[in-house]
Amino acid sequence: MRPAGTTRTERECRSKLKPIISGGGILRATPTIRQQVCGKPGCKCQRGEKHAAMVLTRSTNGKIEQLHISRGQEAIVQLWIQRYHDIRDLLENISAIYWDRLKKKR
Repeated sequence: MRPAGTTRTERECRSKLKPIISGGGILRATPTIRQQVCGKPGCKCQRGEKHAAMVLTRSTNGKIEQLHISRGQEAIVQLWIQRYHDIRDLLENISAIYWDRLKKKR
């Protein structure tokens, strides 16, 4: 049985949300790949071949936080960030439906 007044689009968005939310980690952050020099003598980075490192950035309560991510964590972190974006997009779709409803009732 479907709730009264829900559109097909809203039902689809809500059903897509459930497995994403219950599927594991969700992370709001911006990943950046930084090129770094380690400082070890004779290392390739001393000749210009810098080391790539993932750094996450987020803003919380007006403060910017950064977090270095190890190479072994990069794939799971990317998945968590993608889940966050998928959830945000689905919520935006649902919100647009309710916005339109309010506009029509005016």
